[in-house]
Amino acid sequence: MSKSKKKHYFFSDKKAWKQILEVFCGSRMILLMTAWFSTYYQGNVIYQRYLDQGYFLSPKWLIDIWCRWDSEWQLSIVKWGYVASEDISSAYSNLAFFPLYPYLVRLLTFWLPDRLQTESVYLLVGLLISNLCLLLALYGLIKLTEKLFSSQTSSLITMLMLSLPCAFYFSAFYGESLFLCLIVYTLILAENEQWHWSALCAAGAALCRPHGVLILIPIIIIYMTKRKWNFRQIGAAWLWYLLVPAAICGYFFGLYRLTGDFFAFFKAQSSWGRSLTDTSAFAEYFEPLQTRHNRPTTIDLAMICTSLVLSIWMIIRSPHKAYGIYALACTLILIGTGNLFSMMRYTTVIFPIWMFLADILKNNKKIFGFLCALFLSLQVLLFCGWINYYWIA
Repeated sequence: MSKSKKKHYFFSDKKAWKQILEVFCGSRMILLMTAWFSTYYQGNVIYQRYLDQGYFLSPKWLIDIWCRWDSEWQLSIVKWGYVASEDISSAYSNLAFFPLYPYLVRLLTFWLPDRLQTESVYLLVGLLISNLCLLLALYGLIKLTEKLFSSQTSSLITMLMLSLPCAFYFSAFYGESLFLCLIVYTLILAENEQWHWSALCAAGAALCRPHGVLILIPIIIIYMTKRKWNFRQIGAAWLWYLLVPAAICGYFFGLYRLTGDFFAFFKAQSSWGRSLTDTSAFAEYFEPLQTRHNRPTTIDLAMICTSLVLSIWMIIRSPHKAYGIYALACTLILIGTGNLFSMMRYTTVIFPIWMFLADILKNNKKIFGFLCALFLSLQVLLFCGWINYYWIA
């Protein structure tokens, strides 16, 4: 009589969870210590009102240290929904931010009693979402890296991801972790041919970030590869991915009802200095090399160049072309906006290049350790600036 096989659950890998929690807790402790001692350094006097007030969005220190800059716009969507300025193409508005993250916070808080309908509660719920999504994303990354490369490479990916210069954004009141989680599981589910669940995650990613729609590029390649590029065997499963354009059209239609302009999002983006049609800002790419001001943009330049090189190298050297092509497409879209700012944050979620880099360095632990130490040192410095109201990314 044969022994019954024990059922395996996807999230049951205790070794992976142990690794994730160790690195996660260690890195967050370093950031908490950085935040604690950052008060010994001069804050940005341009934002003296926040320095005098003692906080940015919440008087609760453990909440507020994770909330800066775009957090305020995300919070405005949670509180009031989308609000259009008189001229969305020239004045800042929250129309430039995709809806999934703030609406998810809204969904989890709208039913709370009035005494709990406070900014601190909204922010706390958002931070819980961010950190939970980060943990799930890291687990998915370990499993995907193990499937595509090796267990040796997968053992490095958590450390690398949480060491990146802008990895603190994964725990902030931003949608970075949610987006990373969705695109990782979109591809895991596609690799396992669970097309309907993959399509749902892809639709979520498309509602989370403007370039979330690019996830369809590797999906198409994976889908057709599973069918050996035989168009007679395409089947109907691909129809699930129509949810992606449908989700974006739904969002644009909502903005149309508010503004009368179906493409209001793109006009709102231009007010923030990002446009795929305006290349006048390209000269700014090299400005950090010539000025002492705005030093973080030097790291922005380095990270977008790193992303470009690694994505091209991945296409040439790796058998996983779909992931390299996706990484390159994301990189080129970022370059095409003509704006250097925030590139180190945006490249943090282009996870295929970091999987590939971990695989390159898997047999050279000294270089890998040095690189992680360098990245983490930059992250500590950047987080200290973030706490003190300096623009980081």
